[in-house]
Amino acid sequence: MATVDVRPEAPPREHPPVSDTALWVSVLTGPLVFLLNLQINYVMVDWACNTGNDWSLHVVHLVCLAVSAAAGFLGFSMWRRIGAEWPDPGAGSVSRSRLLAMVGALGGALFAISIFAQWITVMVLGTCPRA
Repeated sequence: MATVDVRPEAPPREHPPVSDTALWVSVLTGPLVFLLNLQINYVMVDWACNTGNDWSLHVVHLVCLAVSAAAGFLGFSMWRRIGAEWPDPGAGSVSRSRLLAMVGALGGALFAISIFAQWITVMVLGTCPRA
């Protein structure tokens, strides 16, 4: 008579509580928008100085600030939906999702503050250097 080894059934795969795409969008949007803001303003400042259209730089700063703040809010809202706790040392998709959501929330806030700090220089100093 032949013996058959019966393997135990694999544990069910743990599904993340929120979308991985939304988590990564909240984490990466802040830094990317900050760099985009820096580059667009670098390209536009000469044109704005020559034409006197300072409003265009203010619009770029405002849009980038809003997008970065929205990414931070997305991360914060996902963190609250998962369970508003700090990431724990345990493994699993819930812990990973909490960590990424909080990184997205804090990163969005940090880069929104950085974009606002860049905007202050345009408001105070203007676009054209004064001789």
